[in-house]
Amino acid sequence: MRITVLGSGSNGGVPQWDCCCPNCTKARADTRFRRTRSSVAISLDGGQHILIDATPDLKLQLETVGLVPKPKEAEFGRQSRIDGVLLTHGHGDHCVGIAEFSTGKSFEVPVYAPHDLIQFLFGFPGEARFFSDLGRLARDYVKPHALTEGDRLEFLGGLRVTGFQIDHTDSLEDGSYFPSSTFGYELKADGGRFIYTPDLGLLTDDLLKRVEGANLFMLDGTFWWNDELTRISGLKKTSYELGHVPIEESLEKLRGKNVDRVVYTHFNHTNPLLDMGQPSAARLNELGFEIAYDGMTINL
Repeated sequence: MRITVLGSGSNGGVPQWDCCCPNCTKARADTRFRRTRSSVAISLDGGQHILIDATPDLKLQLETVGLVPKPKEAEFGRQSRIDGVLLTHGHGDHCVGIAEFSTGKSFEVPVYAPHDLIQFLFGFPGEARFFSDLGRLARDYVKPHALTEGDRLEFLGGLRVTGFQIDHTDSLEDGSYFPSSTFGYELKADGGRFIYTPDLGLLTDDLLKRVEGANLFMLDGTFWWNDELTRISGLKKTSYELGHVPIEESLEKLRGKNVDRVVYTHFNHTNPLLDMGQPSAARLNELGFEIAYDGMTINL
């Protein structure tokens, strides 16, 4: 199993369009420090891929990592190297990139997501939503499939995928979630096991049990501190209020767990880990944990 990090930033990416904090200023001056919105591509042979999440940066990401048509294989000059998309939840930085598929030749790309997210994006028969008719997206170009927790899928002739619900999005009084529930995904192939939770509100006992023995756990690294936005930007919102477990707490829970590699992703532009000279980076390295970056590849 080969995992390619298409993007490793949170909702605003790095730099964020309206910010000139030290991290954003550095990223504008030096492209090496830039981060697009978080997603990954998974392949077994380097040919066809499955995506987890489709960000507003999707087109740029695919071109940057070379997940583009192969001229010798492209029929009439067109080819899709994407066999399916798995969406985690309904926040825009994770799903609006599916609009990129409403172009040219129709490859009818299957899109899998929690059932309430499929309804949120595509509606019901006879009651279409925005993404149903955006460039005839769900009429001609993608095929939405609703998932329930525990559904098992197989892709690429041997990649087994299971979705499971995690904490992140807002829970409403009627028991529903806005804009949808949130799924993490567990992927297995050739003895390798990869768990991906780019947005995570709580590192629960159930999730800790699930990641035990995994080869790779890639998880939410949005904020280092719970009060990071207050410290850096003066905003009165905490990490937990926004549905993200802060790194300084999750790394303590993960310390000593039987996981081959722990890699953080989905970094906000305020995160001190974006400056590797900060004490937080030394703490992460001390535990043997890693930081994802755009274009990173991991083979399991």
